[in-house]
Amino acid sequence: MDFSLFGFKAAGELFNIHPLFVHFPAAFLPGAFLLYGLGLFFKEPELDFAGRACLYLAAAGALSAVITGLIAADSFPHNEVIHQLMGTHQTLGWVVLSLSGVLSAWSFFQTEHRPKAAWAFLALLGLACLAVMQGADIGARMVYLEGAAVKPAVSVIAAKEGTEPGAPRKAAAPAGHEGHRHKH
Repeated sequence: MDFSLFGFKAAGELFNIHPLFVHFPAAFLPGAFLLYGLGLFFKEPELDFAGRACLYLAAAGALSAVITGLIAADSFPHNEVIHQLMGTHQTLGWVVLSLSGVLSAWSFFQTEHRPKAAWAFLALLGLACLAVMQGADIGARMVYLEGAAVKPAVSVIAAKEGTEPGAPRKAAAPAGHEGHRHKH
């Protein structure tokens, strides 16, 4: 083991901290779905209680992911393909945040840990899980297939787009792409 690699040195090299927060809703929403589903099936309040805890953690994680994602959009140069992926990814982030907020409120205002209309609640929670998984897939495509915010890829994208990493775009924006706050 190479102990010289320890010390969280990557944090100083990241373009943004969004990747540090996206895993919370991606893990806790399916966990909440599983626990609420098992609690409903087995009629065990302890499972509902655990599902509720996961749901609240997912909602807090979704809020953190959306906030850091909004900041991240302005933190690195990107091309039109990444921009289109980013727009859909952002919309899905808002959907996940909204659904997890609604579900948290639905769960919170119950005297028991099982929400009223439990099957409808579970169906909506399943929809939130699909949204977070789709958002994660699009985020992964941005990073791993298109090179969004990956240092070696950023310099290639910036060179191709005629900008330096972190510098404002020099060329005119593509048609229909004017007015965006972030750099290209």
